[in-house]
Order: sequence, then C-alpha cells, then structure tokens
Amino acid sequence: MLIHTAQADSYRDLSTVHQEICRSIRHALRRDGNELADRPDAVDELTAQACAVFDEVITAVARSEPLDTVTVNGTAAPACGDDHPRRGLDWAHSLRAGTTLFEVMLPMVLRELAPANEAAATRISVVLHQAVLSRVTRGSLARMTFLPDRALASRRDERRHIARELHDRVLHGIGLALQGIDMHQYHAETSPALARAKLDRAAGLLRQTAHTLQHFTSELRRSVGEGGLERALRSYLEAHADPAVEVAVRTKGNLLALPANVSEEVYLILREAARNALRHASPSRLDITVEVTDRVLHATVTDDGCGFQVGSLPVGGGLPSMRERAQLLCGQLSLSSAPSVGTVVEAWIPLGGRSL
Repeated sequence: MLIHTAQADSYRDLSTVHQEICRSIRHALRRDGNELADRPDAVDELTAQACAVFDEVITAVARSEPLDTVTVNGTAAPACGDDHPRRGLDWAHSLRAGTTLFEVMLPMVLRELAPANEAAATRISVVLHQAVLSRVTRGSLARMTFLPDRALASRRDERRHIARELHDRVLHGIGLALQGIDMHQYHAETSPALARAKLDRAAGLLRQTAHTLQHFTSELRRSVGEGGLERALRSYLEAHADPAVEVAVRTKGNLLALPANVSEEVYLILREAARNALRHASPSRLDITVEVTDRVLHATVTDDGCGFQVGSLPVGGGLPSMRERAQLLCGQLSLSSAPSVGTVVEAWIPLGGRSL
C-alpha cells in the first residue's frame, strides 16, 4: 500500500512507515522503563495496534470521513483490544500503552500528512486521539467481560470433570457390583459356590467404589485453609500419589501471606498438573516447587514420566483450564514435554497488582 507524503506527487510504501512505528514504540517503552518492554507478546500486540491506528487515521483524514466508518484495504476498522485480556494487559497498562502510542505516532502522522494549517493539524491530532482511545476502551471492556466469562468457563470445566469422575469411576463400579448381585441371585440355587464368588466380587467392588468416592469427595472439599498452599498440596499428594512414586514438594518464600484467591487458584492449577502426571504419565518421580517473592509466584510441576508431543493434546483437556486459571490472576502458564523425557508445567502469577 502507498500513501501520499508531504512532497507533492510523491508516495511512500506503507510498510516502511510501519517498520518505523515498530522501532519507535519499542524504543519508547525501553526509554520510559515500561515493564511491557520485557514482554515480547505485549510489545508485538502494541506495535500491531499502532500500525492499525496509523492506517485508520491516514485513511480517515485523507477521505474526510468519520473514524468509525473507515475501511482499510476494503476491510472495516477492526474492533481491537480483544487480545489484551488473554495476554494479561489490564486497564492501567492499556492507558499507559495508549499514551505511548499517541506520543510516538503524532509526529509521524503529521509528517506524513503535512497539514496545511493549524486547524488541519488539530483535526489530525483529534482523529489520532480518538483512534487510540477507542482501542484503550475496547481493551478495558473486553477484559471486564473476559474475567467473568473465563471464571464461568473454569467452573464449567470443573463440573465436566466431576461428571466424568462420577461416571467413569463411581457409577461404573456400582454398576458392576449390581451385576454381581444379580448373578448371585441367578446362581444361588443351582451353583451355590459360583453364587458366593459373585457376591464376594460384588462386595469387593462396592468397597473399592466407596474408597474411590471417599477420596473424590475429600478432594472436592479440600481447599487451601489455614495451613496454606503447601499443606494443601502435601495433603493431596499423600492421598493420591502411588507409594512407588517419589514425591517432593519444595517451597521458598512466605506462602502463608498469599491472598486467599491466589492460593486457591494456584492450588487448583498445581493439583491438576500433578493429577495428570500421576494418572497418565506413570512417573517414578514428581517434583513440585513454589517460590514466592514480593512481585511474583513461580511454580513448577515436573515429572519423569512417559511424556508426549505437546501438539497432540486432546482439545478440552486439563491444560486449557489451568491456563484460564492463570489468566484470571493475570499470570501465564507454559507446558513442555517430549516422549520418554517427561513433562514440565510452569506458572507465573504476578503479586502486588502487577501484570507479567
């Protein structure tokens, strides 16, 4: 795409200006000591938004059209900001980012459009301000709806997990036991020994099912209480880890000082990661570490189990739920694994109201 420049009858490649915008945005973030400068995903998003703003302003001013009717390359101006909540940009970050966008881009837009007088320059400034503010507003509103939506999704996932557990482990065991009782009644007169064996097996299945249900209901009741995150993790592992698995829990920092909502969500993330490892990876060792500083909580769950190709994970498994819980806390979650090597799940949760 070409844009008209200050020089009459001359044009510049728009991609050249986009490159300049990206360089200037990155420089401004570093110059101002903005913590977003250390987040490549946030910087990429911000520079993409800046280039889109530039295109819209250039088109709106050139056509003398209202900003909300502008189309660029035949496409309506996008409702940007939707990605901000997923990447942890809260409204405060959006405001700071918007200020940076305006300060960096105003000189560029004025240079490219070369307004003929002060009134034209003022209009360009107003249009740029509207374009930037629109994105800040959309990003903030998107986050406001994103948080309750994600919380609701996490609860739905948890209910689905409960339903699967009840069906696959509890109801199945009860069903087999009832079949054994029926077979006992069928063989009671013709083959007492066989009938007795069927009854004994049914009793064993019911005891096993009762044990499973006891652990399951205990897990549902368990939360991070006065003992804190570490005690809750150890309690879960003591109840569910096979004795053959070497389990280690290491902590650093004051976990008891964590806000209750942070402790609870982090516990659910780490519990899900540990449960996946114990149930599916057949590990000989499981390590959980939690480190807390004034600014961040960093937790890892590492196993030496069978591992897997990360891209082969089924849709709707535990990973999306863990990621959503981390995002609800403005944090991040990553997973790495390889066949025959093992799996590492890491979570970073900001503390003190600061996003990562």
